This record gives sequence, structure tokens and C-alpha cells, in this order.
Amino acid sequence: MKLCHKTLCTAIAALLCIAMTGCAEESGEGLWVSIEPTDSAEFGEPRYEDGTYLTQDVREPAADPYADDTQKISDGQTEDGILYAVYERHAEITGHTDDFDAEFLTVPSELGGKPVSRIASVAVSEENKFSPDESGAFYGCYSLQSVTLPDTLTEIGEYAFYGCKNLRRAEIPESVTVIGARAFSMCRKLEELTVPAGIGTIGDSAFAQTPWYDSLLYHKDFVIFNGRLYDAGHRCTGNVTVPDYVVSIEDYAFYACTELKTVTVPASVQKIGKCAFCGCNSLSTVLIENPDCDICNEAATVCNHYANDAQEYRYNGTIRGEAGSTAEAYARAFGYRFSTDAPEPDETLPPETTAPPEETETTAAAES
Repeated sequence: MKLCHKTLCTAIAALLCIAMTGCAEESGEGLWVSIEPTDSAEFGEPRYEDGTYLTQDVREPAADPYADDTQKISDGQTEDGILYAVYERHAEITGHTDDFDAEFLTVPSELGGKPVSRIASVAVSEENKFSPDESGAFYGCYSLQSVTLPDTLTEIGEYAFYGCKNLRRAEIPESVTVIGARAFSMCRKLEELTVPAGIGTIGDSAFAQTPWYDSLLYHKDFVIFNGRLYDAGHRCTGNVTVPDYVVSIEDYAFYACTELKTVTVPASVQKIGKCAFCGCNSLSTVLIENPDCDICNEAATVCNHYANDAQEYRYNGTIRGEAGSTAEAYARAFGYRFSTDAPEPDETLPPETTAPPEETETTAAAES
């Protein structure tokens, strides 16, 4: 899911992965952020010429130990105005009072005698998405400048810190595996953030409109957390190879990358999400090396043209992969060109059209 601006079409731990391969001509900081490789062989030999070390293992996110603890016992309120709910084995922060005015907040690890495991999502639905419950979680708490969360926490809910316009720093413990949609969105001064190395889920636009995330987008080729590629940065153009430790390309990851020409998706990638390559006007070739890759079965997953009159997405380039692969099945399902040939860097743009190509046998047939 594109974390910054997916609303146009509808995540930093010590071991944060920001890959620097396959896009820009010059490399920046490399893989490590705030960690400088030593002169010794502590990290082994660099894998790439730019000095990037790929020593981080992709971690399996821990299961929520309280997923089945759904029987609420009581509600409570702290002296400084934090509202919470107590369950049989855990507690959740649910909101704040009107007079809550903490500037430097350390969220307690225990409330009502139970470990605090979750900051609940703010009540948002299709009916009230433009007028959410402003007393939910820490939504719109303008006083907040710094937040430290306890190591009992496993989940930060949707819109939990949305619109905290003076929040500058948030310390998220390694125990957190879920960060909900727009959890820190619109935090206009947020410049320091830690994201767990074992994060499992980061929701739509979780860090949108924050200086921290904007900096990543402008200075990095890819934004990757725990092996999941969430965003292609502004430098990601031309012929691109996704790093070979990436396990999934998330929804909208390359959305509207208009200068992207070719993409090689390595065999390590197990999943390509919704609209992953949507709106890539110059995209001529997508090579998918994993024959069993789970590809979102929608025409918009890979597309560079939208026919308003026919109201359908089209792709004028070529999908490449093994014969009998999911890549071939995907291409055939939508009448896209497919080939088993090894791709060559393509400097040409796909043809511009004003209407989707006719679905003829020639269009749908695999090129051999």
C-alpha cells in the first residue's frame, strides 16, 4: 500500500531496510540508516559495489497473543486523561479526554492491572471517514511533541496519532507488528521515528504528510520494511531491479511512477499487491521471476493506460516470465502481451493510445 499519497487512486528501526539498488546512478546512505558499518568484518563482505550490506533477515511477524481476548471487563481513565478498556488478559488505549494536554507522553505499560497491548483504532467508516471520532486514541492531540510507547504494545490502530501537528518524535518498540492506516498521517513536524525490524503490517498512508517519510521518498530509491516494498521513491526511474530479499510488493508501491521503463521482480517476491504498477505510463516490460508469485488479479495491478470511454485499465507493454507461470496466467486473463524471452533494457515508451487495444488472438497470444 502506498504510504504517502494513495488517496489519488482510492513505515525506522535500527535494522530499517532502504534499498539502493537498480534505480539511481549514485547511491546514498545504503541499506543502513543511523548505523555505519565498521571497518572490521562485523557485517561480512558488502554484497553490492556501493557498500550496501544485506545482513538483515526478513522476520516472520509475531502473532497477536491477545487476538482471542475479546471480553471487555471495564473502562477506565488515567489522571492525565487517557481513556482505556480492560479485557481479561490485556488493556487497550481507546481515547483521550477533552482536557488532555500532555506534551511528552510515555504510554504506560500496564493499565487496570493488565498489559497495554494495543492503541485502538479511531472509529472511521465509509459513512464518517471525513468526520472521525476526534476523542479516539490520540487523534488530533496538538499538545503532543514526543511519544514513547511500551514494549508490551503489539498494535497501533488506524488514525491513532493522526493530525498531531506538533509531534516531532515517536519511539515504537520492537514488539509492535501492526501500524494501522493513517496512524501518523498529517503529523507535519514528525522527523524522528523508529519502526520495528519485524513489522508485519503497515496500513495505507500510515506516514503520509510527515517530514520523516517525505525525506525517505525524496532520497531513497525504495522504501522497504522487513522485506516488504511499500513505496518507490522519487529517484526510482528507468530500468529497475527490485532487491532480491524483498518478499512482497505492497499495494500501490509503484503507483504513478511515470518514468519507470522496465522492472525485474526477483524470485524472492511471493506477492504483488493491488495497483502495484498502476499508472506507470512509460512501463514497457515487467519480468516476474517467481513462477508461483501471487499477483493481484485485477487489470490495474499492471497498467499504463486508462480508457475513460471503456472504463477499463490497459497495459501496452509485455509481461515476462516462465511458461505456465502465474505471470502468464495474469497476462492472459486481461489480454496483455506475454513472453518467456529474457528481457532487454527498453529505452522506448509504450505506444500512446486513446482507446484500449482490441482483444484479438494476436494480442492475447504469448510471444515465443
